[in-house]
Amino acid sequence: MKKQQGFTLIELVIVVIILGLLGAAAVPRFLDATDDARDSSVEGVAGGFASAVGLVRAEWELAGRPSGNTNISYDGISMDVSDTGYPVSLAGNESTSADTDASDCEQVFASIMQSAPTTAKEAETYNGERYLVDKNTTGLCQYVLAQDLNVGDTIGDPINNGSTTGGTQGFTYNADTGAVVVFKN
Repeated sequence: MKKQQGFTLIELVIVVIILGLLGAAAVPRFLDATDDARDSSVEGVAGGFASAVGLVRAEWELAGRPSGNTNISYDGISMDVSDTGYPVSLAGNESTSADTDASDCEQVFASIMQSAPTTAKEAETYNGERYLVDKNTTGLCQYVLAQDLNVGDTIGDPINNGSTTGGTQGFTYNADTGAVVVFKN
């Protein structure tokens, strides 16, 4: 009769060490997956927003490039556009990008995007919205991915990137040039 043999203690220790080394090499890759997912999410939303801005401008072009206080109908919504044809607010609010505020930025975001992510502004109560909206110090609309907030928190200044009141991923929109620029980690 043959004697059954199992693994020796040394063989088991070597296997555990090898698995530990493999795990140590793989863990950092999984930790970066969350940041990569957030970056991809922001890039997708910014791309959709930029496409919608381009469609509003195309409507302005089709209208013959009117100047002054111009309303363009986009998907049944009347919007004020800048003198260069980019959306600045809902019709009747403002006619230039210099006159806009965070509320206008929020309305443009919600109006031109189909199934737009939820938004909130500074000093509002956070209820799980996806993006924080503000007008930054250079006059651009800024959309920051909300993170590190708890429902019921009062939203601080979303421009303060890296703080617990906002995030480090988002994008800006310039209503004078139509530029949508993504910023991330």
